[in-house]
Amino acid sequence: MRNQNDSSFADLDWSMVIIYFLLVGLGITNIYSSVYDPEHPALFDQITQHGKQITWLGISLFLGITIMFLETSFIKKYAYWFYWVTIVLLVAVLFTPPVNGARAWFGIGAFGIQPAEFAKIGVALALAKYLSTTDHLRSRGLQIKFSLLPGITFTRMPLPALLMLIIPALLILAQPDAGTFIIFTSFILVLYREGYAGNILLFLIIAVIIAVITLVVADSSFMIPGLKIKLSGKTGIVLSLVTLSIIFYFLIRSVVLPRNRPPLYRALIGSLIVAVIFVNFIEIGYSKILMSHQKERIDLVLGKIDDPDGKGYNINRAKAAIGSGGFFGKGYMKATLANENQGHVPMQSTDFIFCTWSEEWGFIGSFSLVLIYTFLLIKMIVIAERQRSDFTRIFAYCVTGIFFYHFMINVGMAIGLAPVIGIPLPFFSYGGSSMMSFSILYFILLKLDAERKVVLQ
Repeated sequence: MRNQNDSSFADLDWSMVIIYFLLVGLGITNIYSSVYDPEHPALFDQITQHGKQITWLGISLFLGITIMFLETSFIKKYAYWFYWVTIVLLVAVLFTPPVNGARAWFGIGAFGIQPAEFAKIGVALALAKYLSTTDHLRSRGLQIKFSLLPGITFTRMPLPALLMLIIPALLILAQPDAGTFIIFTSFILVLYREGYAGNILLFLIIAVIIAVITLVVADSSFMIPGLKIKLSGKTGIVLSLVTLSIIFYFLIRSVVLPRNRPPLYRALIGSLIVAVIFVNFIEIGYSKILMSHQKERIDLVLGKIDDPDGKGYNINRAKAAIGSGGFFGKGYMKATLANENQGHVPMQSTDFIFCTWSEEWGFIGSFSLVLIYTFLLIKMIVIAERQRSDFTRIFAYCVTGIFFYHFMINVGMAIGLAPVIGIPLPFFSYGGSSMMSFSILYFILLKLDAERKVVLQ
C-alpha cells in the first residue's frame, strides 16, 4: 500500500480533470462571446473580461498544482487555520469602502478579491475536520439539543459545528451578501448526511413552504364570508394554523391511546407556537427589513408583480434570450440579446451567463450543459461514498453541496424560478474570486480522492 507521502498520480480521477478543463474552457469562450469588443479582439487582452478570466484561470491552475503536491495530512492539519484566516478577512472587509452598497471586496488595482468566496473553503475544511475527529465522535458534552417544549427533543446538533456555520454566515450577511449567505445553508445537507439535522432539514422544507405562502399573501386582505370582518393575509394564515391545530387535537383525542396523547399534545402546541412566530417573523422581515429592490425580486419570482419592462426587466430579458435560441441556437457569437453590444440582458457574463450560452446553442446546448453539471454532481457523490477517510467524505459532500446550490440557483435565476441574488455558475461566470475558490475546492477534492487508499490520521 502506498503511504501518504507518495506523490504518485496513479489514483487521480482523470475524468474529473477533463470535466474541469471542459467547463473552464467553455466558460472562457462563452465570456469572450458575451463581451466581444471589435476594438479589443485579442483573447488574452487584459482590458477585457475574458483576458482577466484567463489570468485568474492561470492563478487557479498554479494553486491547483501546488495543492496536488501537498501532503494530504497537511490539508487536514491546517484546516482550522484556514478557517480562522477567512474569518479575519470577513471581519476586515466590513471596514472597506462600500461598492454598490456592499462591503464585500478588497480592491487590488483593477482586480478585486471577495473573502466570502474563500470562506466556503474554510468552512468546508473545518467542518470536515471537526466531524471526522475521534474526540468529536466520543463527546456528548458539546451537543446542543433543540426542543419545541421541555421533554420534546427536536434534534441534536454538535455546537462547534453549528457555530462554524453561523459565524461566517452572519459576517457575510452583514456585508450584506444575501446570495452567499444562502449558499451556507448547503452545509445543512452535509450535517444531515453525517447523522445530524434530520429534523432540521424537514423543518427547513416546511418553513420554506410556510414562508412562500406568507410572502404571497403578505400584502393581501380578504373578507370572512358572511361577516363584515376584514383580515390581512398573514392573519388568515395564523387562523388557518389554529384551525388545523384544533382539528389535529380532536383527531389525536379520537384515534390515539390515552397514554400516548400527552407528548403529541405538547408537540402540537409547540408546533403551533413556532409556526405562528415564524409567520410573523417572515412578514416583519419582508415588510420592515428587506430593501425595496429585494422585495421586488421576491415579488417577481412569486408572480405578485407583472412589470416586464420595468422591475421585471432583467428576468424578462433573460428568459427572452433563452427562448430566442430555439432548439439549435443562433450559433457562436451570434447572440442578438445576451451580448454586451446589444445590452438587452444585463450581467450577461456573470449572473446571466447561462442566457448567452442558451441563445447561441439553443435547447440542445442548454440541455447538454445541464447534463455536464449533473454528471459532475453525481461524480462528486460517488467520490464521497468511496472514501475510507471520514474527513475526505465529509469534505466531498461539502463541495457537492456548494456546487449544487450554485448551479441550481444560477440557472433558476436565468429562467425566472429564483430571485436574482448574484450567484455565479461554477467555472462559467466571470469572476476571479469565484474561479479561484471553486478551483481550490475542486483540486483539494481531487488530491484527497487520489489518496483514498490512505486513511488520514
